[in-house]
Amino acid sequence: MKDHDINPRDTGEQNPYRALLFKLTQKNYKPPRQKTPVNLWRVTHRDEINAIANLTAHRREEAVSVRDRIARNEFKKLPLEEREEWIQHSKESHATAMAQYMRDINGPVSTLPEDRQRYVVV
Repeated sequence: MKDHDINPRDTGEQNPYRALLFKLTQKNYKPPRQKTPVNLWRVTHRDEINAIANLTAHRREEAVSVRDRIARNEFKKLPLEEREEWIQHSKESHATAMAQYMRDINGPVSTLPEDRQRYVVV
C-alpha cells in the first residue's frame, strides 16, 4: 500500500482508518498518552508565555526551550488548587481518549457516513 498522496493531517488519532487497519493487521495502533498538566495549561496561556519569552534575549534556535521553561515556571507559580484542577483535567482528558481508543479497538467498525467516506478517501 502506497501512502504518497495521503494528507498527514488525515492520518492522526482521529482517523477511523487506523482502527480498521489495526483490526486487520493487529499492528501500530498505540494507546493515547496522557498529556502533562503543564502542556494543557500552556495551550490556554500561549499569549502570556510568548509575551514573557519576547522580553528575554535568546537565539531563535532556543525559542522553544525558552517558552517551555517559562511555561513550567509560570505553572509552578499557580496556586495549589488551580494546579490540582489542571492535573484532574489531564486525567479526565486521558480517560476520555482511552475510552475512545478502547471503543475503536474492541468495538465494531464505524458505520457513520462521514467515517465511511474517510475510509474511502484515505
